[in-house]
Amino acid sequence: MLEIKNLNVGYKGVQVIWDVSFEVKEGEIVAFVGANGAGKSTILKTISGALEPMSGDIIFGGESLIGTPAHKVVSKGMAYIPEGRRVFPYMSVRDNLDLGAFIINKKEDVSKSLERVFELFPRLKERQNQMAGTFSGGEQQMLVIGRALMSAPKFLMIDEPSLGLQPTIVDLVYEALEILHKQGITILLVEQNVQKSLEVSQRGYVLENGRISMEGMSKDLLNNEDIKSVYFGIS
Repeated sequence: MLEIKNLNVGYKGVQVIWDVSFEVKEGEIVAFVGANGAGKSTILKTISGALEPMSGDIIFGGESLIGTPAHKVVSKGMAYIPEGRRVFPYMSVRDNLDLGAFIINKKEDVSKSLERVFELFPRLKERQNQMAGTFSGGEQQMLVIGRALMSAPKFLMIDEPSLGLQPTIVDLVYEALEILHKQGITILLVEQNVQKSLEVSQRGYVLENGRISMEGMSKDLLNNEDIKSVYFGIS
């Protein structure tokens, strides 16, 4: 579904991603893990159209996305959830969700997406008239996932979904991702929480200083001695 070929990315001429290549097959959850500052978020921003690469190619569904603006990337069936739970704080939960459906023309399709979101996160239905800025961090994470789902994506990229959340809320968020995966959504998951992301995914890539240093089946990466030493503190 997604193929990244020899991607190089920089900010104002300073290169931060070097020759990165990877793929996400339809129906997979693929984890992209690494320390803070490794370049994981930069790759997602580039795939989504928010950043222009220096070189390389981004192929989604057999079509190159190079030069495609972000709003048109969404219309091709891709949704991107950035880190930081960026809600519109002075708008209601329902208005935040409706903004996620900006590419959907039929009211019945919007209603279907809304029903799906409310089924996944009943708390959003209960509080749909509440201002989003009054939500807790965990509730805001539910909201941004729900808002992304309103566009009915077939491919979901989510950046640091567990950042700053209590363990019980992290579990809830990951349960939601597994449900979406079972419903047929392909997921690219970027996380500092290496163990959690590798437990839920089928394959993984490790990014270090802008380069892929390791890749493989998630279960094998979990048992890798270097991974245990660097990320779990087990020597």
